[in-house]
Amino acid sequence: MTSPTKPPSLAVKLLAVLMTLVVSGIGVLAVVSHHAPERSTRFGLTQALEGAQADSFGVTVFLVGLLPLALLLGSARRAAWFGGVVGLLVAGSLFINVL
Repeated sequence: MTSPTKPPSLAVKLLAVLMTLVVSGIGVLAVVSHHAPERSTRFGLTQALEGAQADSFGVTVFLVGLLPLALLLGSARRAAWFGGVVGLLVAGSLFINVL
């Protein structure tokens, strides 16, 4: 039998919420403005996205931004279900432009 773990500290909860706000906010801004600026990757600078591509990018980034909220769910089982559902939504959002 495993011993119960203590809940995350207030600092961890605050950081999880701030990470969600920042990353999801970037996704919302991309959807609202229909523009995603250039981004630097390890392969170099990527071009800016406009229109439907920016919307697809924004939805994907918004959904990925929800993942830190799993720390606030209390149990590993609930966090795993939440992460699984969000992961499926992210995988589905990658194919928005395909249809």
